Amino acid sequence: MRQVDQTGLKVGQALTILLLLAAFVLGSPLLVAFVGVAQFLGALNAPYAPYRLFYTGVARRFVQPNVIPDNPEPHRFAMLVGAIFNAVATLALLLDAAALGWVLVWVVIVLANLNFWLNFCLGCWMYYQFNRLGIPGFKVAPLHKA
Repeated sequence: MRQVDQTGLKVGQALTILLLLAAFVLGSPLLVAFVGVAQFLGALNAPYAPYRLFYTGVARRFVQPNVIPDNPEPHRFAMLVGAIFNAVATLALLLDAAALGWVLVWVVIVLANLNFWLNFCLGCWMYYQFNRLGIPGFKVAPLHKA
């Protein structure tokens, strides 16, 4: 049975929200870039992904894992979409297109909040729609609950 640790995902969402809010307040493209890299490494399921390291090294001392039946691919796709948004935002901020950059950052903040508070992952939903349409690369169908 395929499983995903929902607590690990929530920690990543919380870090994304907090770090991007800090980036906005501080006007820091570097912090936006860091979040994008962290999301990209998470999407690759890298063992050294910053959010994973924070979760396993720090957060798990305070929170319990919540492992549930789920597919990891849609969550990784959502992280990849966030990483792309933050990469484009970083470039926009560095190229004096601040309005575009911060709009993209706020899109990620809003979507991370939607997932954190309401458990709705737009990237996951998109993944499953692409699967349903037969788009190559989106091979995993939703798990059916008994």
